[in-house]
Formats: sequence, structure tokens, C-alpha cells
Amino acid sequence: MRPIHDTLDWNLLRTFIVIVQEESVSRAAARLYLSQPAVSLSLKLLEERLGQRLIERDSHRFCVTSAGKLVYQKAVDIYANVARLASEVSNSQTEISGHVSLLFITGIQCRFLDSVFARFHRCFPQVTFTIEQMSSYDVQQGLLQHQGALGICLARQTPDQLVSQVLARQNYRYFCGRTHPLFGQQNLPLEVLRNERYISFGSEQLDGVLSPLAMFRAREGLQGPVVGQSSRLQEVQRMVMAGWGIGCMPEHIVRREVEDGLLWPLPPYGGVADIDLHLMWHREARFSAAESTFLEFLHNALAKVPLEDRLHRGLESLKASDEEAFLTDTGASAASTVEISFGSDEPTDNDDQAG
Repeated sequence: MRPIHDTLDWNLLRTFIVIVQEESVSRAAARLYLSQPAVSLSLKLLEERLGQRLIERDSHRFCVTSAGKLVYQKAVDIYANVARLASEVSNSQTEISGHVSLLFITGIQCRFLDSVFARFHRCFPQVTFTIEQMSSYDVQQGLLQHQGALGICLARQTPDQLVSQVLARQNYRYFCGRTHPLFGQQNLPLEVLRNERYISFGSEQLDGVLSPLAMFRAREGLQGPVVGQSSRLQEVQRMVMAGWGIGCMPEHIVRREVEDGLLWPLPPYGGVADIDLHLMWHREARFSAAESTFLEFLHNALAKVPLEDRLHRGLESLKASDEEAFLTDTGASAASTVEISFGSDEPTDNDDQAG
């Protein structure tokens, strides 16, 4: 009999990964754009080929067996290695090339990050990127399953398998829309918000990544009813601007709407909470040359711009001596054949951020 590694269809493993992640054959079929019978057949063939029951399921139960858990972990490792194969081949060339997969929450507005992307592309134009947008929870799960090299998300806790570094610090404040009764009023006491209707993020729970906002409301006795909720900042902002109620949003992201008279800042005027954006990656990740180069580039850039400045300042703010040292540290001067300038770049406008 031929050994299993000569006869096993690798697509069966990929299908099995999705079944476990979705905890449902029907949801896995929808994600893979396959029919449910085709996915069920793939699971049956894999179980028969391995001689083990991998999932116990009926109309009321879905349980991955011990063998299934082992197969899943090995399959995730195999999938990660296959996904990096093209990058490894490309990186055998002298010039740095390859692909970097990133997992981001939506709506990140960070001048520092924009400038890092601009500089890195000038230094390493052969490196390509994919940026997937998702919730903070899904960013962490994606990194744990080796679906991306790096992630940026909000984080209440960091899983042991991941490494976390603070990218930027956001100040969340209460705002109301121009049709709200409090619009235009100054020097208000916090007590006026006690019974105001509220627009909430989906993750604004005591066990969520925006738990500081929930804790502040509980501590200060802000008991107004929640009349709108979304996991996307764009929709929270829309409901607040429509006058449905007050909402808590990152101050720097809605600054333009405040200046345009569409939103009005409310107490406490120093802000409700500082919530960090975290850069994360897997502790045991085996990075390709392109991924390693980008991570090193990003780490060197982080050392050049202070945490408190990163929302509004980029690499263009470096002095000439710092520019030269930065390029030397990252190896950009040797790897790039294009002229590298640290002049001003136009900032990128984003309008959404999920918890």
C-alpha cells in the first residue's frame, strides 16, 4: 500500500480546517463556495483515509475529537507552509521580494502607519501585500491559525502564543450630532449624560476589547438606554450624527467632523479612556524574507517616533541624521535601487474601525 503522504488529497485538509473553524459543515460550504454534500463527502473521505473519526456531529452537537484536534493543528501548520511557498521561492533572489499578509481591524487612522507603508514600498518595491479587514477577535484568531504574518487590533488580553506591541494610543470621547439637544453647549457637567440615549460598539462589554468604555459608564452611572449598536465605527458615527443619541469614538478619527460642525464633544473633556492599537504576530511564526524585512522595518520605525506622536506624525518628521540611521538599520539603502526621500506624503483618510 502506498504511504498516506503520496495519496492524500491536500484539499481535504483545507476543507477540514474550514469545517473546524466554522463549527458547521453548512457554514464551511458557504465559505468555500461549495455545496454542503461536497463538504460532507470531503470530511468522510478524510476520516476514511486516516482511519479515525475526526468530528462527532448530529443535529444538536458538533464536537471535534482528540484525533480531529491533532489533525487540525497539523493541517494549519501545513497550510501556513504552503501559503509561504511562493514567497520563499521569490526570496531566493538577491533583491527582497515576496508577499506579506496582514490582518487589520477596519478604520485605522494612523499617520505613522501610513508613512511606514509609503517608505517600505519605496525601499522594497518588489514586496506585495494583502490586507484583510476583520474584528479584533478575528485578527487574533487568524494569527493563531497562521493566516497572516502580522495583525493590528484592539486587545483586552493577548493570547500566550502571540507577541504584542503597542502601535498607537487612541483617546475615546463622547460626542453628539448637531440635532441633539446638547449640541453647542459648553462646560457641561458629566451628570447631564446620565440618562442620555446611547450608541454602542458591539464589543463595548465588560469582557470585550472596549471594556474600558463599559466600565466608565457603569462607574459613573450613565444609564441611558442603548438605542443603536454596531461593530463598525462608521455606523456608530452615522447614528450619532443622525441624532439618535451620544456615542464614544476615537477623538482623532472624528476631528474633521467636529471641525465641520457635524459632531460636538461632550464631557468628560479629557476623554473617557485611552485604548491602544496593538501590533501582533505569532510567537513561533516562521517568517519569509519579505515578512521578516517588513517586521524589522516596522520595529525600527517604531523606535524613531514616540508612542504619543504616532497618530499624527510619520517618518517624514525625522531629522536628516535620523533618516540615514534608519535606512542603515533597515538595510533599505542596500536593498533598494530607487531614490529614498523622507519628504512629506499626503495622509490617507480612513473612516471605519471595528472593535
